[in-house]
Amino acid sequence: MAIKSISSSLLTRVLSVYFVLTLIVTAVQIGAEYFDTKRVLIAELQNQQSTFNGSLTRSLWEFNSNQIDTIADGLISIPAIAGVLIRDDAGNILVQLGETTEMSDLPDDNSEGMLLPEREGIFGYYDSLIFEFSGHSTKVGDVSLFSTRDIAIDRIKVSLGFIIGNAIIKSTFLIVLFTIAFNRMLSRPLSDLTQQIKGFRLDNLERSRIRLNDQHNNELVLVEQAYNQLLDNIEEYQADLDRTQKKLKAANRQLDEQNAILEQEVARKTSRLSQVMLDLEQRKNELEMRQEKLEREVGQRRAIENTLRQSNQRLESSLNHLRETQQQLIESEKMASLGGLVAGITHDVNTPIGISVTASSYLREKLDTLDQSLLNKELTQAQLKKFIEEGRESLNLLDNNLHRASDLISSFKQVAVDQASDAIRDINLKSYIEDLVQSLQPHLKKTNHQVQLECADDIFIRCPAGALSQIFTNLILNSLRHAFDGIDNGVMTISINLDGETLQVRYSDTGNGLSQDQLSRLFDPFFTTKRDQGGSGLGTHIVRNLVTQTLSGEIRAESEPGDGLSYFFSFPVQVLN
Repeated sequence: MAIKSISSSLLTRVLSVYFVLTLIVTAVQIGAEYFDTKRVLIAELQNQQSTFNGSLTRSLWEFNSNQIDTIADGLISIPAIAGVLIRDDAGNILVQLGETTEMSDLPDDNSEGMLLPEREGIFGYYDSLIFEFSGHSTKVGDVSLFSTRDIAIDRIKVSLGFIIGNAIIKSTFLIVLFTIAFNRMLSRPLSDLTQQIKGFRLDNLERSRIRLNDQHNNELVLVEQAYNQLLDNIEEYQADLDRTQKKLKAANRQLDEQNAILEQEVARKTSRLSQVMLDLEQRKNELEMRQEKLEREVGQRRAIENTLRQSNQRLESSLNHLRETQQQLIESEKMASLGGLVAGITHDVNTPIGISVTASSYLREKLDTLDQSLLNKELTQAQLKKFIEEGRESLNLLDNNLHRASDLISSFKQVAVDQASDAIRDINLKSYIEDLVQSLQPHLKKTNHQVQLECADDIFIRCPAGALSQIFTNLILNSLRHAFDGIDNGVMTISINLDGETLQVRYSDTGNGLSQDQLSRLFDPFFTTKRDQGGSGLGTHIVRNLVTQTLSGEIRAESEPGDGLSYFFSFPVQVLN
């Protein structure tokens, strides 16, 4: 029968698993690179559209076709843009350059900031062009910018080469390393062991002993020790047998001398002696069996101890790795939450600033017209009066929108700083939470849901404000994402009471609630009811860690299907008088 090498079989299985894992990881990395590059291209389309939006809106309002063509040529010359489609307010195409999708893919309503899905390798970003003046908004058209899959692939060619080359180099190195290691640690010692066992001679037990080189505290050393111990036992048994034979010879000589006069006694004693010998032989066999069994048990216990020690080390290493991975995921979730706030507040700030730019442009035009009339000596009182009225209206528009932008930035600034740090600050609790809710308005204004705050005006405390901000941000965003499916007018209530130096908080929503099974896993990492919609399952896990670890408090949750979800948590604070 052909002998199959243990080393070759084990090496083949290890390398097969490694190759499959390497192939999967490489494919995932390539896919991630492509979709990340696609997101960057879409962000560039949004940035370019924001940059040219004001000028293009103005040109459409003034029916300036030359300026529209110039802007379209400038956009199509940007490497990330493969196509430009500009339509007027009636949906008629004014400019269509490069690669674009079908008209049926574009929305028919006044949608703003809409991503166009990829179709036949083309994707893009659509936005309406709104001209605002004197408090009125008028749609003058829309613009769509397109990019292609070829542009995305061209950008990641270097990354693809690096990923594939890296996988090939690592695989080659591990093949060589595993081959050398298996040959040195398994194939060569087993071959050496086999050759020495084949040289066994019963008449020369000392030369039959196994001596393995370069082996330290492994299973082969146990085999060597057990085999050599067996030879020692054989030597002892041979010595016992020689001594027994000598005793029998001596007894036989004595029996021969007494044979003549003690023939009958000899026969009787010989029978007794035979029985004694049988008993001795039986006891000897029993002792040998017990000794062999004891040796096997000792060997098994040593093997089990080594296996348990190695398993302990692997489990400890895995636990440390899991803790590090969990911390990294929590930090990533915190930064992702902050990024969402930044994107929302940026969009809200852009609106009043854009209105202010339009008003200042209009005021500058009217000033130029008034100056020209004054130089031509054609200025009338009616023109001057009309200019003053329009100028006052434009200045009011500028003042209101700039104050709005300033308020948005102020309310967001401290919340964003707190979420990125663990600094301890002195805060007015009600004012701080109101600023936090204001920073979340970009998420709330898209819905009819409301946040109600029940908190005294005079609660001044010293605490890690960043942790508090993260807790309420995650709770409010969780309610918006998960609680109000099928509910149009949801209410989120924050009730806060100060009991001595302990802050007691109740957060509740009027959403759909959770089942008892879902409630029991609410704080588990990676548990989410919307896994297929991008939910990470870390929001409530982060909340529990912040309450119990950062704030040294306690938290629990209650819910019934259809009755909403409530969180109750408390933590010690330093009250400021």
